[in-house]
Amino acid sequence: MTIRGVQGWHRGEILIHERLGFASDMLDNYTWIKAEMPDQHREFHSTRLPFIPVTTLDDKNRPWSSIFAGRTGEPGFVTSPGTQRLDMEIKVWEGDPFLENSKLYDGHMLVAGIGIEFSTRRRNKFAGHAFEMEQENDVFRLKMVVNEAIGNCPKYINVRTLDPYPNTVPVVAHKCLDVPEDGRMPDELCEFVRNSDTIFIGSSYEAQTEDADKFPSHVGQNQRGGRRGWVRVRNDGRTLVIPDYSGNRVLSSLGNIEATPVASVSIVDFVTGDVLYVTGTAHTAVGKESQVIMPRQAVVTLLEVTGYIFVRDALPVRQRPGTETERSPYSPPVRMLAEEDASGAAKFAEEEIYVTLTRVRVHSDNLATFTWEATKPLTIRPGQTAALDFSEVVGKAGYQHMASMNPSSVNDDRVRTWTISSAHLDPAGTKTFDLTMRKKEHGAVTGALFVLARKLQELKPDALDDARSIGLRVRLVGIAGEFALAIPPAPSDPATELTSAMLWLAGGIGLTPFMSMLSAISGMPRTNIVWDAVLAVATREPEVLLPLIAGAIGAATPRLRLVVHIYSSQPCPPFPALTPSDDLQVTLVSHKGRIDNTLFEATPDAATRTAYMCGPGEFESAMVNLLTAHGITEVVRESFEY
Repeated sequence: MTIRGVQGWHRGEILIHERLGFASDMLDNYTWIKAEMPDQHREFHSTRLPFIPVTTLDDKNRPWSSIFAGRTGEPGFVTSPGTQRLDMEIKVWEGDPFLENSKLYDGHMLVAGIGIEFSTRRRNKFAGHAFEMEQENDVFRLKMVVNEAIGNCPKYINVRTLDPYPNTVPVVAHKCLDVPEDGRMPDELCEFVRNSDTIFIGSSYEAQTEDADKFPSHVGQNQRGGRRGWVRVRNDGRTLVIPDYSGNRVLSSLGNIEATPVASVSIVDFVTGDVLYVTGTAHTAVGKESQVIMPRQAVVTLLEVTGYIFVRDALPVRQRPGTETERSPYSPPVRMLAEEDASGAAKFAEEEIYVTLTRVRVHSDNLATFTWEATKPLTIRPGQTAALDFSEVVGKAGYQHMASMNPSSVNDDRVRTWTISSAHLDPAGTKTFDLTMRKKEHGAVTGALFVLARKLQELKPDALDDARSIGLRVRLVGIAGEFALAIPPAPSDPATELTSAMLWLAGGIGLTPFMSMLSAISGMPRTNIVWDAVLAVATREPEVLLPLIAGAIGAATPRLRLVVHIYSSQPCPPFPALTPSDDLQVTLVSHKGRIDNTLFEATPDAATRTAYMCGPGEFESAMVNLLTAHGITEVVRESFEY
């Protein structure tokens, strides 16, 4: 007998489509969800998967996301005798929620699962019910009817190479099925959530009497992924905040939550085999409600945990030793919660501070400094960053499902972050600041800014020094960053000299925070602090960056000893002339090639200096290895991601 499939969008799915503004685009797209599995899905589930996350309900109608796997941790524990049938023989470990939920089986049990092949990013979902169940010790044999099947997109799957690991010894380390109202998860579990890059999310739709025939009760199972740390835990220790990234717009999980506000999450550590299961009440925050919780994130799901189980050494599959996880290129950078974000981005959103372009200084074809004036005074520490929202200037990114040539554009909110290259020490704050930036290839924002700079050079060069007439005004999202110059208090005894020794490593335009730090040092009154900095710069254009360094020093008044090491394949010009001063010592050393051991040969006290590093990811990785080889493991780092 054929079981009827999806008849349309249910009330929760319609509501979330409306809340997100694309209901008209999805009117008939429910037909993507088929009532039968195509042969490729049946083959996929039965031959390609070592485990399958599956949702079932407990005695309180709360969903739990279990992990179904066979005895050996290898594919083959699933068979598909028909286009609407999946049968499984699974070994269930102590602590998995299915052990308890199976006791509720009365001839019918709602189930939903998602199969993922992590080595290829293939994934397919199914939902239906179990109509037969047998148990023999810890082995269960299930027969299931599938009446919902859909092949999902691979966008946020992080690639892993997995091997069978059958010799597990599962141990329930934490278990609380009914968390009290003032309860919280152990800190270990909160940290486990924050360290994850993949979650399995379960949901439930409880039918209303009047539409139960057309939209019967069912459960759902899905996968969400991002960069490590993308899921946050609020300070209450029990509320998971799950950002929603641009997907295929079906939104079956969020639709279920709209109608039935409960959800579950399971998280696997693929190295240790540890598994965390949580269930709780759920709510989706959209727009301003979302951004108050997680600035810059338009949609988040809040899961308030009402039950949790943590089992060590459970998953009979492990990531192959020596292999690395390949992050999905579609995943945007991790966004902090307002309550943990030092930038105060939520405050900036409420105050709606705007900045206007006032000046442009072009250094090369792809490097320029843009000066901005804010509507309110800002407190900026030397080395911090500014995030600006250009969506009103270049337009908001249109919806696109996939973008293989430019994956980051899919979740592009047009907010960009740059290090502030100027310095501001006035306790009352500043209204102006500089952003020295490089044009990013195919960059929507830097591309527009550099087109503007070139047009001004050609048609209106006077406006480079006073660009207010252009009227370029954007919203300031936040001032952020712990990558800032540490300014020690001067010794109270004038005869006592304090030396602040630093090692600065810059990759290309990663020079900008050090420009700010140099400018700040130059602007400080002369004290008994001696600033002793070694700056190593890897660059293809020393003739462009050296004047920027000299400009940051300016007419230095404090006691500054600076050694600049330029590493480049290009000839290094002389250091630009500086205002003579007995307290200023600047030495330039040029090297061919990349930063290497010659820096440490010239800086024998490198390990005693405070190390700062800023540059692209490849540069930072190389520098970490180099520093570690010289016994330097503590490094203050900046990120180029936005």
